[in-house]
Amino acid sequence: MNYIGSFFKDIYQKMAGSCDIVDCCFGLRPCHQCIFPCIKKCGYANRTVFYNYDGTESVEPLVDYFKPTNSLATKNLVRGMSLDKAVLKKGLTAVEQIAAVINFAHENELRVRAVGTGSSWSKLTNVRDILMDMTNLDKILKAEPQNEDGSIYHIEVQAGMKLHDLVREIDVKYGMSLPCMGNYAGQTIAGIISTSTHGTGQDYPTMSNFVVEIHMVIARGIQIKVRAAADGEEDEDFESVERRINAAKYGDAPLEIHSTDVFRAVAVGFGSLGAIYSVTLECVPVYNIEETRHYIEMDWPSDKQTGHFETPSELKELASGAGRYFSFFVNPFPRKSWQDADRTVLRSVYFSGERTDETGSCQCDCCMAFQCCVCTGCRGQSACQIVQTDCAATCLQIVANCLPSFIPSFADCGLHQFARDAPYIQKWYNVLTFTNGNLHLKTAEYCIPVEDMDNALKDIVRIMQDYGKLYRAYTLLPIYVRMVKADDLYLSPANRRRPDGKEVDRFCYIEVSFLPGAYGVDEFHRKVEDYMFKHYMARPHWAKNHFLNFNRVDKLYPELHKWKRVYLLFNSDGTFDNEFTRKVGFEDLRDCECSSEKQQRINCSHRELCSETDQVSETVTQQPSRVNAAHAQNYQNELHTECLHNHHCTSNVSTVDAEVISSQPMKSAGDFLPSLTAENSSPPSLLTADSTVYTTSTEPTDKEVAQNADGASRTLETIV
Repeated sequence: MNYIGSFFKDIYQKMAGSCDIVDCCFGLRPCHQCIFPCIKKCGYANRTVFYNYDGTESVEPLVDYFKPTNSLATKNLVRGMSLDKAVLKKGLTAVEQIAAVINFAHENELRVRAVGTGSSWSKLTNVRDILMDMTNLDKILKAEPQNEDGSIYHIEVQAGMKLHDLVREIDVKYGMSLPCMGNYAGQTIAGIISTSTHGTGQDYPTMSNFVVEIHMVIARGIQIKVRAAADGEEDEDFESVERRINAAKYGDAPLEIHSTDVFRAVAVGFGSLGAIYSVTLECVPVYNIEETRHYIEMDWPSDKQTGHFETPSELKELASGAGRYFSFFVNPFPRKSWQDADRTVLRSVYFSGERTDETGSCQCDCCMAFQCCVCTGCRGQSACQIVQTDCAATCLQIVANCLPSFIPSFADCGLHQFARDAPYIQKWYNVLTFTNGNLHLKTAEYCIPVEDMDNALKDIVRIMQDYGKLYRAYTLLPIYVRMVKADDLYLSPANRRRPDGKEVDRFCYIEVSFLPGAYGVDEFHRKVEDYMFKHYMARPHWAKNHFLNFNRVDKLYPELHKWKRVYLLFNSDGTFDNEFTRKVGFEDLRDCECSSEKQQRINCSHRELCSETDQVSETVTQQPSRVNAAHAQNYQNELHTECLHNHHCTSNVSTVDAEVISSQPMKSAGDFLPSLTAENSSPPSLLTADSTVYTTSTEPTDKEVAQNADGASRTLETIV
C-alpha cells in the first residue's frame, strides 16, 4: 500500500514539476479559462464565491451572497437579518428585497455591492460584507409607445437582464431596437449604463445616454426614480433633491426626481451611488444594417523617431462621419505590403455600416451560431460559436507561445476572417456584435478626441513593438478603433468637456485586447495607460482594465465635483463603498466634507499646519522615557502627511505630492506608542541627543506608566 501511495506521489510531483505554467490541474488552466467552469463552482464551507467573467477577480463576501428574485420573499434574506413577521407573511417584492438588505446594511454598518455578470476588472465588483447578484432580475416590466405612430418606445427592463437577451426580446415582442450597441453582448443592462459602455455608431453617444429613467435604491433603503427634466418640465435643483432625500424614510414610496443635474451623475455611477433595480430605455423601430468590410493597408514609417504616420484618406472620410457604424481593426505588427514589397505597412480591415431595408443572409439562430466562410456575406469563421470559445483561445495562445515568430501571421489570419467582397446584411444586433460573452478577453480601452487618433495609434503600436521585444510579451489580437459622439454625463469618458477647457464633439476609443492567459497583461496596460494619460489625457474605459487613482480622475473629469455631490448624498453612510471606490479615491471625497471648525484649520496656510505638527512633536516628546523618541518623530511625520493630505482636498496640491499622500494610510496614535509590557520596561535605547525627553533616575511604577501612556494617547487623539 505504501508503494502504491509513493508511486502516485511521484507521478504527481513529476507532472507538476514538468510544467512551467502550472496554475491548477497541472497546467490545464494556463489561460485561466480552459477549465474555468469547474473553478467557478468551487466554494468554501457552503459559502458562494463570486468570480468576474474571466475568473481573474473573485469576491468572498463575509456576511452573505444574496440573489433577489421576482418571487415574493417570505424568509429573512441574509445572515443576521430579522424582519417583522407581518412583513414576511405579506412577502417582499424584488425591489423591496433590495431595499431591505440595504437598510439592514445601514443599520449594521455593512457594505453592499450589486453585481451582474462581472464583465469588468479594477475591483468594481469587490465588496466586504454583502454581495447582491442581480442576474435573476431579468424581465421586461413594461413597454409604452411615446408617439402616435409608435416609432419611439420607452421600455423598462430589470437591471439583471443581459444585453444579448434584451435586444432579441424587444425585437420579437415589440419590433423595437436600441440605436446601437457594442461588440460584446454579455453584460447586464445595469452594468452597461453604470460604466458608460459605448457602441459602434459614431452618430450616437455612449449607451448610458439611451436611458430615460433609473429606478434604484440608495443608502438607508430609500427608493428613488431619477430622470432628466423633459422639455417644458421644471428642472429640480440639487438642494431640493437633497432636502427630500434627507427627509425620506425606509419603506416610503419611491421618490420621483426630475433633475438633469442628478441624472447626469446617476447615469454613470459604477454601482457606487446605489443598487439599480430597473432601467427605462428609449427604443426605436428595429432595422437592418448593410456592412461593408474591406482590407486596407496603412503606410508605416521606417524612421522610429521622426517618421510620419497617417491613416488613409478613405478611413479619415469614414471617421469624419461618412460611415454611420464605422470601426476598424489594425494588426500592430508592421509587415511588407502584398502589393509592393518596398512598402512597410500595417494591415487593417474596416467596417462601415448603413441602415437598409434589405434582408440579407439567413437570420435564423442556427445560421447565426454556425456561420462559415462559404456563407455569402457572413462574418466568416470568426462568427462561428465553436471558434468563439475559451478552449479555442487557449489552444491558439499555447501555439503562439511555442511559435512566437508566427504571431504577426496569426494576427493577419484573424483579420482575413473579417474581410469580405460581398456586403454583410443582417439585423442590427447581429452586425454590431462579435461575441455574446462566451469568449473572455482581457482588454483595456482609451478614449481620446478623433483628431488625436493618428498620433495615438502610432504611439500605441510603437509601445507594443518595444514592449514585445523587451519582454517577449505579444498580443495575438488586433487593435480595435471605434467612434463615439460626445455627451454631457459627468463621468462618461466621452464627456465633451476636456481637461484643458476645450469641448469636443466626437471621440474615438482605441482598444488593446489580449487572449485569456496572455503573459504580463496588467503591466502592459499600465504602461500604455501612463503614456496615454501623459500625452493625450486619455480617459480609460471604466469597466475595462485600468489603474486610475483620484488625482488622475480629478484631472480627467472637470465635472467631478458635480458627481461628488450626488455620491455623498446617495451613499451618505458609505454603504456602497468598496475596493474600487477606495482605489480611485471616491471615499476621500467624504473625508473632505469636514466640519466648519476643522475646515477652518485645513484652510490655514501650509506653514501654519507644519508649525502645528512641530508643537505636537514637542508635546509628545515631553512624555516619560517610555515614549520612544523615534516613535514620536514617526508620528510627527505622519501628522505632517495628514496636513498635506487635508490641504490637498481644498487647495489642489501638486500631483506628485497628492499621489504619494493618497497611498499612505493614516495610523492611529497607538501605533506610535511603544509596547508597555514588563519585557519592554527598560529605558529605550533609541534616544538621541537632541530629543527633549524627561527621564527619571528610578523606574516608574506600573501605575505611573499606565497614567503617562493614557495621557499621551489623549493628547494625540485630541490633535488628530
